[in-house]
Amino acid sequence: MTQPLFAGIVTSLGGKRPGQAMGLNVFTLFIGFGLGSLVFGEVLRLGFTAALSTFALVEFMLAALSLTLFRSEIPRHVAAR
Repeated sequence: MTQPLFAGIVTSLGGKRPGQAMGLNVFTLFIGFGLGSLVFGEVLRLGFTAALSTFALVEFMLAALSLTLFRSEIPRHVAAR
Protein backbone atom coordinates (compact mmCIF):
# COMPACT_ATOMS: atom_id res chain seq x y z
CA MET A 1 0.00 0.00 0.00
CA THR A 2 2.89 2.39 0.58
CA GLN A 3 4.85 1.67 -2.62
CA PRO A 4 2.91 4.04 -4.96
CA LEU A 5 3.06 6.85 -2.41
CA PHE A 6 6.77 6.28 -1.82
CA ALA A 7 7.43 6.25 -5.57
CA GLY A 8 5.54 9.54 -5.88
CA ILE A 9 7.57 11.15 -3.11
CA VAL A 10 10.88 9.94 -4.50
CA THR A 11 10.14 11.00 -8.09
CA SER A 12 8.94 14.44 -6.99
CA LEU A 13 12.24 14.90 -5.16
CA GLY A 14 14.25 13.64 -8.16
CA GLY A 15 14.30 16.94 -10.07
CA LYS A 16 17.05 16.86 -12.70
CA ARG A 17 18.14 13.33 -11.76
CA PRO A 18 15.02 11.14 -11.91
CA GLY A 19 17.06 8.00 -12.57
CA GLN A 20 18.97 8.43 -9.34
CA ALA A 21 15.70 9.04 -7.49
CA MET A 22 14.16 5.85 -8.86
CA GLY A 23 17.36 3.98 -8.03
CA LEU A 24 16.98 5.13 -4.42
CA ASN A 25 13.35 4.05 -4.52
CA VAL A 26 14.14 0.54 -5.77
CA PHE A 27 17.13 0.14 -3.43
CA THR A 28 15.05 1.11 -0.41
CA LEU A 29 12.18 -1.11 -1.49
CA PHE A 30 14.28 -4.25 -1.88
CA ILE A 31 16.34 -3.63 1.26
CA GLY A 32 13.02 -3.34 3.10
CA PHE A 33 11.75 -6.59 1.58
CA GLY A 34 14.90 -8.42 2.56
CA LEU A 35 15.41 -7.03 6.04
CA GLY A 36 11.70 -7.09 6.86
CA SER A 37 11.40 -10.76 5.95
CA LEU A 38 14.56 -11.63 7.86
CA VAL A 39 13.48 -9.80 11.02
CA PHE A 40 9.91 -11.14 10.84
CA GLY A 41 11.28 -14.67 10.43
CA GLU A 42 13.42 -14.28 13.54
CA VAL A 43 10.54 -12.83 15.59
CA LEU A 44 8.35 -15.69 14.31
CA ARG A 45 10.40 -18.02 16.52
CA LEU A 46 8.52 -16.46 19.47
CA GLY A 47 5.20 -17.54 17.92
CA PHE A 48 2.88 -16.22 15.23
CA THR A 49 0.82 -14.06 17.61
CA ALA A 50 3.94 -12.41 19.03
CA ALA A 51 5.37 -11.81 15.56
CA LEU A 52 2.15 -10.31 14.23
CA SER A 53 1.72 -8.17 17.35
CA THR A 54 5.30 -6.92 17.06
CA PHE A 55 4.77 -6.11 13.38
CA ALA A 56 1.53 -4.21 14.15
CA LEU A 57 3.20 -2.26 16.97
CA VAL A 58 6.17 -1.27 14.81
CA GLU A 59 3.86 -0.21 11.95
CA PHE A 60 1.74 1.87 14.34
CA MET A 61 4.83 3.59 15.76
CA LEU A 62 6.14 4.34 12.25
CA ALA A 63 2.73 5.74 11.24
CA ALA A 64 2.70 8.02 14.29
CA LEU A 65 6.25 9.13 13.51
CA SER A 66 5.37 9.89 9.90
CA LEU A 67 2.38 11.98 10.96
CA THR A 68 4.65 13.98 13.24
CA LEU A 69 7.42 14.42 10.67
CA PHE A 70 5.19 15.29 7.71
CA ARG A 71 2.65 17.46 9.54
CA SER A 72 3.96 20.59 7.82
CA GLU A 73 3.59 19.12 4.31
CA ILE A 74 0.68 20.43 2.26
CA PRO A 75 -0.37 19.46 -1.26
CA ARG A 76 0.55 21.81 -4.11
CA HIS A 77 -3.06 22.56 -5.06
CA VAL A 78 -3.78 23.72 -1.48
CA ALA A 79 -0.60 25.82 -1.26
CA ALA A 80 -1.41 27.64 -4.55
CA ARG A 81 -4.61 29.19 -3.18
